[in-house]
This record gives sequence, C-alpha cells and structure tokens, in this order.
Amino acid sequence: MKSGTFSTAGFYRVAGPRRGRYNRTRRRGGRRPTHMPLIWLLLALPVETPPPETARATRLPQRWVDTPKGSLAGRLVCSRPRPRPPIVVYLVREGGELTHEPSPRPLVVRQKGARFDPSFAVLVAGDKAIFQNDEEQEIDHNVYGLGADEFDLGIFPPGTPRQYVFTKPGEVAIHCSVHRLMDLRIFVAPSPAWAVLEGDATAFELPEIPEGSYELRTWQKARRFKDAAIRIRIEAGKKTTVEVGLSR
Repeated sequence: MKSGTFSTAGFYRVAGPRRGRYNRTRRRGGRRPTHMPLIWLLLALPVETPPPETARATRLPQRWVDTPKGSLAGRLVCSRPRPRPPIVVYLVREGGELTHEPSPRPLVVRQKGARFDPSFAVLVAGDKAIFQNDEEQEIDHNVYGLGADEFDLGIFPPGTPRQYVFTKPGEVAIHCSVHRLMDLRIFVAPSPAWAVLEGDATAFELPEIPEGSYELRTWQKARRFKDAAIRIRIEAGKKTTVEVGLSR
C-alpha cells in the first residue's frame, strides 16, 4: 500500500504516480472512491466523552492533641439515587471539640477566566485560605462569603492575593462581585473528623479519632435528602462501624 498524506481539500490524496486522481475525479463531478483509508475509519469511530470530573475536596494536614484514639468506618445508604455532587460526613463531639492544630498549609484558591479553582473544598475551623487573582490581563476580582462565615475581601488586581481564616463551622458560599457567575462552595468542619463521598462512593473511614461520644452528621452540596444525625461512641484502640441512611 502506498504512503499518503492529508490534502487541505479535506480528503485523502495518494502520493506517487497516481497523485491527483482523486482531485480530478472530484473536479469532474465523479463520485469519491468507495474505499476509505484506515485513518478515516478510526476518526469516524464514536469517541466516549468522559464525564466532568467531580469536584474534589482538598484535605489539608491536621493533627489532634495527644489523646487515646479509635476509628470509624461506615457506609452510606440512600433511599433513592443520589446526585453526583459530594456529600460530607463529619463528627461533632459532645461537650465541645478538642484542640487540634490548624493546618500549616493554607488552601490556595485561584481566580482566572471567571472561575474559582477549586470550586469546592472542605476546611476545618481555624484553617486559612488564600485567594489569588491569576489573570494575565488587568482584570480585577473580588471575594466575598455568605453563610456560616460572612466577609468581603474587597476588589483586588492581579498579583495581590487576599487571605481569610475560617473560624465558624458550616457552609460558606464564595462569590465575586465583579463576575456574577463565579461560585465556590466551602464546607467548614468543626474538627479534622470528616470524609467526602464523591460520585457513586458509599464507604468512608475516619481514622485516629479521639475517644468520646459524637454525633455523626452529613452535609450535601446538592441537597436531596434529609441530613443524618446519629449518635456514636469512639473507643480507644477499636473500630466503630455505622450505617448512615439518607432518605427524603
């Protein structure tokens, strides 16, 4: 089989003595050759487009105070098909949270092309986030938050980051007053005892949890079910198991 190249006319052209035959056939109103080069067949095959990647929560390094610890393993059971946006499972300690060291590495959020990157994150109360305007042109951005923690960092040009420490647990919706469609959702957990279930995931595990009594709760980025509230007990050196049922 002779080698060939693609012509700018949009069809395959054979090199060598027969060069130009397909061009002449086309100019004279004749039919295209009935055979098709292999590469055309490959290009004609349907291509599966991967689904958009589920937004991932950024886990920053955390550390509890020195105290006896156990672990928790669980499974999420939904009464109906669940949406793909993430579900956060977290613990609230009865009698108040124990001291934990805030993460030494802040969450970095980039603003470029009228988007927040990442568009979803989980932080722990006391964690810091840095908002960077990464626009290559002179485009200003703004950051303001509504929800459990409310703030406004003002309008700032490229190269002038802003930072904020999230101290109140709960959901915070982050927006930009300059670009109305920009949206970032942050869930602030009360302690490092949290996990994210993304896509079709149902199993989760929380290691190194200080012993004590807790209430397991859920938070849904796209709320379809009633959130769970289950009392559990963590014992030192043991693994506690739980089934979390969500229904409407």
